[in-house]
Amino acid sequence: MKLLEKIKRQKEKIFTSTGENVKVDSIMIDDNGKLSSYFYKPDDLHEMRSISKVMIALAYGIAIDRKMLVNGKPITTETDVYPIFKNLTEIKPENVEKIKKWKIKTLLTYSAGYVIQMFSEKFIKGLDEKTFIDYVLNYDLPNDPNKKYVYNNAEIFLLSVFFQEAFGINIADFIKKEIFNPLGIKKFIWKNYDKYCPGGTGLYISHKDLFKIGELILHKGNFNGKQIISQKYIEEMCSAQIDTPYAVKPERVLPKIGVGYIMNISRDGYIFKDGTNGQYVIINFNKNLLISILSSEKEMKYVTEVLRDII
Repeated sequence: MKLLEKIKRQKEKIFTSTGENVKVDSIMIDDNGKLSSYFYKPDDLHEMRSISKVMIALAYGIAIDRKMLVNGKPITTETDVYPIFKNLTEIKPENVEKIKKWKIKTLLTYSAGYVIQMFSEKFIKGLDEKTFIDYVLNYDLPNDPNKKYVYNNAEIFLLSVFFQEAFGINIADFIKKEIFNPLGIKKFIWKNYDKYCPGGTGLYISHKDLFKIGELILHKGNFNGKQIISQKYIEEMCSAQIDTPYAVKPERVLPKIGVGYIMNISRDGYIFKDGTNGQYVIINFNKNLLISILSSEKEMKYVTEVLRDII
C-alpha cells in the first residue's frame, strides 16, 4: 500500500478532544522520488505560521554562501549582531551585556535568553509596530545566551531586522529574488511589521509552493539541477546545534530532541518544522522522504497522529 493511502486510512481513525475527526486539509509526499498528494484546496494561498521561519534560515544560508558583507566582513553564523542593533533603539544596560554575546547562530537556534514566547500574536496585539524592535531588545533575558533553546518569534523577527539593516534589502524581497523565483513561486503575500518582514509568520503561499521549499531542503539546496543553497549549509541547518532534552515530549510521533537552524531535530533521522494549526514540513534524508501537511486543526498535536506507526 502506498504511503499516502496508509496516512489517509490512519487519518480516519484520529479524533480530537472534541470528538471530531482531525482536520487535515492537504498532504503532499515525495517518497524516494514517487510523488503523491491529497488536496482540499490545492492552489489557494494558505497562511503560513511558523513554517515561515524556514524561509529566513534559507535566506541566511544564501547570504553566508555569498559572503555578503556586514561592516566590511563576510557574514557567518558567528557574526555578532550587536553592532547593528545598538543603533536601532536604546537598550537597557542589563540586556546590552547579553546581546553583545548574540551571534547569527544564537538567533537561528532560539537561544537568545528569553524564557517565554513573548512575540506571539497575543503578546503584541495592540502594540505599535514601530515599537517592536524596542520591545524585543528590551524584554527580559533571564537565560544566558547560546545555551538554552526557548521557542520564540522574537529571534526570527530580529534576524529579519538585522538582514535589512546590514544589507539594505527587506529579507522578503531577497527571498523572492533568490529562492521563490528560482523555484517558480510566483504568487505569495508577506506583509510587513512596519518596514520589516515579520519573519516568523504572515506568509501566504500555496501548499504546492511550500512543497517546493521542502524539496529544496530534501535535495540539500539543489532544485531541478541548480544549487541554490550550499549542501554544507543545509546539513548544518538540519543538524542538532543545541540538544533539547527538556523540550522532549516522548509521547509525540515526532518528539523534539534538538534544534538546528530553525529546524527541529527528531527521532530516527527525521527533521521537521511545524506551525500553528498543524502545518508541517517533515524530512528524512536517509529515506529520501518529504511529507508536507497543511491543516486547520487547532489541536495540532493530533495532526502528526496520522503518521503514527507509518513513518
